[in-house]
Amino acid sequence: MIVVDVEKWLFVQKKEADEATVPTILVEKDIQGATWFTSMKILFQLKKWTGRRQFVPLLAYDEETYRSYEVFHVDAVPSMTLLDGGKTLLVDNRRDEAYDVALQASGLGKEESILLFALQYIEQMTNEPVVFAGDESVDAKRIVPTALLDKTDRLESGRRLFEWMREEDVREENRHD
Repeated sequence: MIVVDVEKWLFVQKKEADEATVPTILVEKDIQGATWFTSMKILFQLKKWTGRRQFVPLLAYDEETYRSYEVFHVDAVPSMTLLDGGKTLLVDNRRDEAYDVALQASGLGKEESILLFALQYIEQMTNEPVVFAGDESVDAKRIVPTALLDKTDRLESGRRLFEWMREEDVREENRHD
């Protein structure tokens, strides 16, 4: 299972989408209009990985803003979503109240600590190893190699990320054979 900060790895603003060398598609639209885009290739991969229930998007926004991400309600519906930088967990697009209680009981206040708590919670909940693609300051057990991220070309970074995920799946399958 992978938790991905989608605005860092997979989505771009309109200006970047207009300048992209690959076809892009709108993934989020708010009252002001079109804001976030991704490539068609990334959208296809999002559909595949959310269909396998192995992709958890991480967004900095609240639940209301999350609802404007059409991609996560129509095309690539995730089984779990982290919002507010990890302060809110949605399971099948519903707030997980058990997570709220556990987070409050933890007494954590720092963003990095909350996100680390969220990653551990998801790992325990699913009994699956969780890999993190996001803020490098979060001391997660398993992280995506930072060399895959190109901050000047997030669409290329997203392509690399999904390629790496596929290769990791193959390696994992080979370990079990």
